[in-house]
Amino acid sequence: MAKIYPWEYHPDLTEERLKTVAAMLVDGRHAALERYDEEAGDNGWTHGCRAFQFCRYRVLQAIDSGELDWLTAIDRTLQLIFKVGDVPVRIYKGDAEEPTERTLKQSFGELRQLEIMFPEHDEGRDLAYRFAVETDVDGSVLAVKFVGLRGESAVLIWDVPLDGVATFAGTVGRAATESVELAPPSVGLRTDEDSAENSAGA
Repeated sequence: MAKIYPWEYHPDLTEERLKTVAAMLVDGRHAALERYDEEAGDNGWTHGCRAFQFCRYRVLQAIDSGELDWLTAIDRTLQLIFKVGDVPVRIYKGDAEEPTERTLKQSFGELRQLEIMFPEHDEGRDLAYRFAVETDVDGSVLAVKFVGLRGESAVLIWDVPLDGVATFAGTVGRAATESVELAPPSVGLRTDEDSAENSAGA
């Protein structure tokens, strides 16, 4: 039977842990969106750099706090490789089913950790585990997926539930305004009199 959930590949990859990390990534990317300022010179490149760093910072901050004993770091550089339990993981922005060449690369530390934790012929041993953050055209997060990549193929794609995770509610570069209550619209069948009035006003 095919495995469809992360915890079927390794018990350390629990739903709660993956949701916790996903919430950090959503928060980081949306915090970057709130600071986007095109008039000051921001563009897609500066936003992408800031968004990744904000995500990286939140993961490292959680690791350094010691509150999540299952979250540790292998590589704290801009490459950022961290562990969920014993499983090495990285993050990238993009389609879960279309990883880039850079996303597919595995470091020695990552490969070594996989060799240690998985039996020799276990199907989870040769996977690259990643959080894929899929975004809308404005940079807001549409989905976070936990992915297991073998070569260029995603053999595991699990949508991390984001219920309860705050979503971006503003416009790019400006804080969200308060919602406005609107009166219900007047709805009814169109009459000949309405058509005549519309024609006269045209």
